[in-house]
Amino acid sequence: MSDLPYHELPPPPASVSGVTVLCRLADGLAFRYRWATEDLRPADLAFTPCAGAMSLGKLLAHMRILVEWVDGTLRGALAHEPADIDDPAPPRGDELEELRQGTLAAIVSLRAALLELGDERLAGVTITGAPHKGPQPFWSLLNGPLADFLTHVGQVNSWRRMAGNPPLRADVFRGRAPL
Repeated sequence: MSDLPYHELPPPPASVSGVTVLCRLADGLAFRYRWATEDLRPADLAFTPCAGAMSLGKLLAHMRILVEWVDGTLRGALAHEPADIDDPAPPRGDELEELRQGTLAAIVSLRAALLELGDERLAGVTITGAPHKGPQPFWSLLNGPLADFLTHVGQVNSWRRMAGNPPLRADVFRGRAPL
């Protein structure tokens, strides 16, 4: 097994606020992603469930872009949606572990950005899509890239089963590693 963060979910926050709820969401995304991608094989990256769908490798690259987009938005570093978000470069087999580590690192960074913002400043965050879409309220982070990321974790699990390399079964309810 790899030495990645989120082997288990950390204890929940001591209080409930907008920021702590989003931090827990980030923890859940990281935990689910970590176990959905554990023991992926380089050969799995080429799997495509049907014509016209992204390969598993492209999907993983897309997921990283989503998280980096949210993190960059929270930090005020991105002017608009990344150009390659829907057509990312697929990773090579030897880049798989770096992609996993980079995606988890981006979630850790996103979580830290949330804590730095606090609830009052969080309410003023806007997310900007493609240049013609214009700025969207903070809430678009939830129903846009974060919900998309969670959907894609489910696809990774499903596609792995179809490819003959089913994921390990973590206890996502309690946040515990597979037995």
